[in-house]
Amino acid sequence: MNKYCIKEFLSNTLESHESTLKETSFDKTNNEYLCEDEKLRVIYDFDSYVRQNFDQRLLPASPDAIYVGNKKLYFIEFKNQNPSDIDKSQMKRKFESGTKILKEELLNGFYPKDVEYIFCVVYKKPRARYFNPYAIESNIPKFGLEEKNEELGHFYSKIITEPVEFYKEEFAELDC
Repeated sequence: MNKYCIKEFLSNTLESHESTLKETSFDKTNNEYLCEDEKLRVIYDFDSYVRQNFDQRLLPASPDAIYVGNKKLYFIEFKNQNPSDIDKSQMKRKFESGTKILKEELLNGFYPKDVEYIFCVVYKKPRARYFNPYAIESNIPKFGLEEKNEELGHFYSKIITEPVEFYKEEFAELDC
């Protein structure tokens, strides 16, 4: 185990939780996937890790998935909902408790060399009532995560909260 390479450091701990974006984006309530991608390797099912390692009666809120690149770690939360329907307080709990588990459990003993941590929220594209070019930036839902990140000492260098279409365009290799 290499204590300087995040990909190697986490692979042993998370290998039994390997998954795909498709599987980790599954919405049990609506019985559908938010993302169809099964090509990107390796995705880890973070919910599965939490269920296996924490008391079932006291399960902390947690994001759905982790993707580890060479010098980047993406924490991913899928929401098969319109942004206006997403529970902001639940999102903050997932952000905070997931970050705590990541820092205190998974990264304990890891001595990073320029690793970038990115938190992503992937949601359904809202139906636009009308186009207002002046409100584009202000209408991107942030769920209060920037403020929460500030409270956590700016652990994440980026917080991306965008509809699934954004990720399809930004990451062309994904099959979402």
